[in-house]
Amino acid sequence: MTWEKPKTLLIWTGFFLVVNLLMPLALFGLGLNTQMAALEEVSRNPSPDPDVAMESMAALAPVYAILLPAGLVVLAMIAAAVFRLVLDPEDSRVHPVQFGAEEARLIVLALAYTLLLLVAVVAAVLVGGTIAGVAATAGAGPFVGILTSCALMAGLVYIAVRMSLGPVITFSEGRIAVFDSWAMTRGLVWPILGAYVLAVIAVAVFYLLSQVLVVALGALVSGGDLQSVGRMIDPEMDSLETFFSPGRVLMMLFGAFMSAVFHAVMSAPAAVIYREIRQRRAEF
Repeated sequence: MTWEKPKTLLIWTGFFLVVNLLMPLALFGLGLNTQMAALEEVSRNPSPDPDVAMESMAALAPVYAILLPAGLVVLAMIAAAVFRLVLDPEDSRVHPVQFGAEEARLIVLALAYTLLLLVAVVAAVLVGGTIAGVAATAGAGPFVGILTSCALMAGLVYIAVRMSLGPVITFSEGRIAVFDSWAMTRGLVWPILGAYVLAVIAVAVFYLLSQVLVVALGALVSGGDLQSVGRMIDPEMDSLETFFSPGRVLMMLFGAFMSAVFHAVMSAPAAVIYREIRQRRAEF
């Protein structure tokens, strides 16, 4: 789908490039680049200092308070853009990326799904802990615990697949459809799951090949200096000049392109599945 609409893919890449530029600009503008660098240094340390990590995270809290809602808006905008491209190509040509009522409903649905996910995870942990405790008391050994964990994980995946059409239903029907996907996906779990697995595999293969290409090109540009390639991928945050090196800007452009491809490939299956189910129901 993305290759059939190169103009749309280019617009999405530009959109993500702007988003990728805003985060470091916000960090440098607020003078929080040193805290981010400290947090990254802690994450690389096999024995990190929890106090330093907490101090850095506390200093970055205002940034995350802005970036997390902004990220939710970005995801809603790009998901709606993909749904629009699949379900209404004519409107997609006019509004490749926008923010309106459709995107706002997707944000509300995402918040509702987050709460449901938390409830499901807590319930799974409680059930798993109870079964593991009973099994340990009965002397059943760790095998029961492993089986229980696998069963609970499979249950969460099953629920996720059954609920996965909620965003596209919300977008298409102009209402917040929290549980409508459950009825629509009845009897279709395996083919839907297969479509999602194929999408993940396609993105993973494309990403790995692209990373190999980027590292090879970076090594070629830097004359084989792998440290320079590393600085392009993970630059120093001392100043804007060192961060926005030509190589880093190239990496950000690549990251924006990969984000556009990733979201298109991961969001499109749900839209295509919904379109096919709706067409079949219309025929009958």
